[in-house]
Amino acid sequence: MIEVGIEFRNTQQLYGSYMPFVNNGALFFISQVSVELGQKIRVSVQLPDDLEPTVFDGAVVWINPIGSHGGRPIGFGVSLGADQIILRNEIEKTLGHLLSGADVTSTM
Repeated sequence: MIEVGIEFRNTQQLYGSYMPFVNNGALFFISQVSVELGQKIRVSVQLPDDLEPTVFDGAVVWINPIGSHGGRPIGFGVSLGADQIILRNEIEKTLGHLLSGADVTSTM
């Protein structure tokens, strides 16, 4: 199983990675690792104010290939899953009003 990790240093970095339009949410990882939709990934995520990372297994739900529209970075999105509701709630609380904004993200 592929393992990826990220420590979000600020809210803007988290905003660029979070995918609220995916059922239960997802996080985008900039990476050149080759993955397939549905592939299981072990994820370690540390939010801006967290002392410890959250580790969970998710599935690839999004892929930005080389040459993605709008110059978006190469990488993939991993679903949070229904069992990651606490993490999803923390993310959405941290992002607050930004979720209704129109700023460009890594995926849309």
